[in-house]
Amino acid sequence: MQLGIWIDVHPDRDALRLFEQVAELGFGAVQVHFPAGCDAPLARRIYRAAARNGIEIVAVSGYANPLRPTDAPMGFTQAALADLIALLPVLDARRVVTWSGTFAPSLLEEHPENQGLAAWDTLRRAVDDLFPLLDASDAILVIEPFFAHVLDTPERIVAFCEEVGSPYVRVVLDPPNLLTPGMWQQQSDLLPPLVAALAPYTSLIHLKDMRLRGAALDLPGPGEGILDYPTFLGAVVRAEISAPLVIEHVALERAARARRFVLEHLRAVAVPAG
Repeated sequence: MQLGIWIDVHPDRDALRLFEQVAELGFGAVQVHFPAGCDAPLARRIYRAAARNGIEIVAVSGYANPLRPTDAPMGFTQAALADLIALLPVLDARRVVTWSGTFAPSLLEEHPENQGLAAWDTLRRAVDDLFPLLDASDAILVIEPFFAHVLDTPERIVAFCEEVGSPYVRVVLDPPNLLTPGMWQQQSDLLPPLVAALAPYTSLIHLKDMRLRGAALDLPGPGEGILDYPTFLGAVVRAEISAPLVIEHVALERAARARRFVLEHLRAVAVPAG
């Protein structure tokens, strides 16, 4: 399995040194996030730095909110997402990740209309509008669901993917995004069918964790919460998902520990060769 890490890239940061650090930590893949946006010169610089260090850009973050297309919750409006898709060939990348979306002004807030027909249709139109760009760049739109968004359950995620019916549209497998705190005690029962249901549509796997700080949801790096990693990764192996795994919510200064944690659990659930 290909193991990578999420990195933030700023225009004024030394890209070559950044990718050298990633390689020194033992990662051969990254998901690149551009908090201040990306243009062609920056894309070329990032591609050269990654290639020089043998790092594959397995995904690029273009997190827009398709239900509020002019908002930029993580630096990207829907229009900026379209511009980023056009830059994917420059980055030698195929996957671009975005949210499934919410009508709420805050990205992680629920909204009473998120599970209604209008929300579904708005997301569908937003995806349909991107098809010409995805086709031109041979790109995959990887939608990240969340339990407060339009795509909030495995059943709705599968239904949406089947309705769209395109290899250009896939999803992120990220259990902390789909398990509400009330479900955490049922992980051993919920995780295997969740992974099995999403396996045919999964193009990227995010590795983070989940916990409560007081009454607030906190999503730290892997091994810092209560996600049942043996059950989760065991289900991934049984489903034979070949998508890259990306560690997120971890600064490079703490990435070595997170990488060891994930590799230990992968080794524990790996099917012996032969």
